[in-house]
Amino acid sequence: MQLKIQLNMSKQTSSSTALKDASKRKASANETIEEAWVRILSMKNSDADLRKLYEVKGAMAVGIVGREESSAGKRFSKAEALRLYATLQQERINQIRQEMIEQTPDNYWLVTTSDQLDELCKLLDNEMEICFDVETTGTDVYKDFIVGQVISAVKANIHVYIPTKHETDFQQLDHDYVIQKLKPYYENESLGKIAHNAKFDIHMLRNEGVDLQGLVFDTQVACHVLNENEESKALKDLATKYLRIPSLKYSQLFGKLGFHQVPMDLALAYAAKDGDITIKLRDFQRHHLERTHLYEYYMTVENPLIPVVVDMERAGLYLDEKRVKQLASEEKQKLDSLDVEMRESFGVDNEFNFNSTQQLRSLLYDQLKLDKYLNKSDLKRGDSGYYSTDKTALQILANHHDGVAMLLKYRAASKTFGTYFDSMPRQVQSDGRVHGEFNQDTTDTGRFSSREPNLQNLPAVAKTMFVAPPGYVILSGDFSQQEPRILTHASGEPYLTEIYTTGQDLYTMAASKLFKKPPEECGDGSKYRKMMKTGMLAVMYGTGPYTLGKQLGITKEEAQAFIDDFYEEYTCVRDFMNGLVNHAKKHGYIRMLFDRKRRVPLIRSRDYREKARAERQVKNSYVQGSAAIQTKKTMIEVSKLCKQKGNWFPAFSIHDEIGVFVPNTITREEVAEFEAVMLNTVKLNVPNKTDLEISLRWGEGMSVNHWFNNREELTWD
Repeated sequence: MQLKIQLNMSKQTSSSTALKDASKRKASANETIEEAWVRILSMKNSDADLRKLYEVKGAMAVGIVGREESSAGKRFSKAEALRLYATLQQERINQIRQEMIEQTPDNYWLVTTSDQLDELCKLLDNEMEICFDVETTGTDVYKDFIVGQVISAVKANIHVYIPTKHETDFQQLDHDYVIQKLKPYYENESLGKIAHNAKFDIHMLRNEGVDLQGLVFDTQVACHVLNENEESKALKDLATKYLRIPSLKYSQLFGKLGFHQVPMDLALAYAAKDGDITIKLRDFQRHHLERTHLYEYYMTVENPLIPVVVDMERAGLYLDEKRVKQLASEEKQKLDSLDVEMRESFGVDNEFNFNSTQQLRSLLYDQLKLDKYLNKSDLKRGDSGYYSTDKTALQILANHHDGVAMLLKYRAASKTFGTYFDSMPRQVQSDGRVHGEFNQDTTDTGRFSSREPNLQNLPAVAKTMFVAPPGYVILSGDFSQQEPRILTHASGEPYLTEIYTTGQDLYTMAASKLFKKPPEECGDGSKYRKMMKTGMLAVMYGTGPYTLGKQLGITKEEAQAFIDDFYEEYTCVRDFMNGLVNHAKKHGYIRMLFDRKRRVPLIRSRDYREKARAERQVKNSYVQGSAAIQTKKTMIEVSKLCKQKGNWFPAFSIHDEIGVFVPNTITREEVAEFEAVMLNTVKLNVPNKTDLEISLRWGEGMSVNHWFNNREELTWD
């Protein structure tokens, strides 16, 4: 009987559920669009989705878009609404494309015949400046190729697009014919050239045997000089923001299409506009560079540096693949050994996955209870309610558990292995070299950055993968104590000036004075010299007492006492640093060597942490930024020396080191010429010093004397 009752109740429940489902389906079928929108907009939507949904709702209300035919009879859904947004965007892009074609200005010319090209050349013969741009199949300067060229005659206000390799039945001129016709103009140094991101265009023209000369302005690099905090340096973004000329970026207009696939009339409207707005942007930027007293700096440092960077990138670094395999094997063994030690320290087996955040969090906080060592005011719990496993948290825990310290070492070693030893052979171009990208306009302080690979962070052991080309050696100069010398120069600190002027060791003598110890107790290897070196760098970089304490292995209070004592002893340094901060608070920026600006808007923030960080940036920026300027100006002069020699080539610029490829027949007199450029290009109130090395393999340099005394026996090992 009980079983019967249960069965009947089950049937009743099932019937009730079916009725409810049927009722819901009926309600959905009868749901109006207005009701559907209420339902969709009340869902848990991201801000981005809400913006899209409201845009579609508005477009549907005025009849711009309607429901999908394939969804007729179905309930209107969020998924359909988002698909309609994509359709709406594409229709708008199509409309913009059509408007671009219809509104193409009369001074935008499409050159497709030899007569038209001749007419352009006649215009160029009367110009003092031209703007140039190349349209390509992509952004890889070693694999992509030019499909068309933009030339703007500045005085005539004519903007031309010359297609040569478009996939079209439309008439085009022969590619090589166009290159040869334009080559004399590109290589004419007296004809000024304007471009946006000129480095790329110069590279692409080099691939065609064209050596561009006469670059007078690059609007991308100038943008960085005017405002290193600019969110985007893309030409279209800058034109929209500063010139009030609405401009869509390439990806917005063409998606993944190569420019050679863009229809010719649309290609003209887009490409010729690039030349047009680049000239307008140049005029705008030049005015503001002059107004802010930055024009001379731009014209004497950043602009002439651009072709030097191109030369450096094209020279590349020769990879010794045999050494790479050897190092990769050695590093892999170290990784495997470290992995075993790490697992033993934690007491976990090979099944444990250290890349799993969930597993690692459980190990550190649930099993080992290491959360007790975290500073809860600095490391807040996230939305998940768990402590972090990021680098910041692990660095704190490493002081309390050997396994965590090993994990940090393992992660760093693993990253190095993957970035350099494993992937480097895949970055070799057809010429057997790795061509890294050097960027003069990406860091806030103006220092160089590099990518693919990042040579600025190249570990010492990884440098040995690179060798000089056959018949050449690497001659390099490393500025000695570049930043402390600049600090001494700027502050005028008498005792530091005396140390450098008399050729004594800075850290030894400064430590002797500060700690009241004899110089012989403060020499190399002493704790006093180490503390002074670390402490002085901390002062230059605006490092706080907490971080300095960690660096020196002392308490925060002891570190603060060191900073106070340093400033008490070296009052000119203190006054100079305080002066920088006060100037920034008043004006929002500081001036570095040669009047370059560093803007720090957050120094006026009401947020204490933001303001403190900005004050540290001010101190750091002057020293680092001025050092970068000294390096950049020296690179320009080194490049001139290379061109004078004819067979020397710029190789790299890594922090305060400049390297060139020179013939292995180099003489002592020629080395002295290189040294003179390093020492005398930017003279300070104290003597410069550079440490010279000659090497067959990067990272295994030898003194100049050792090279000349033994070079007959020296070969690659």
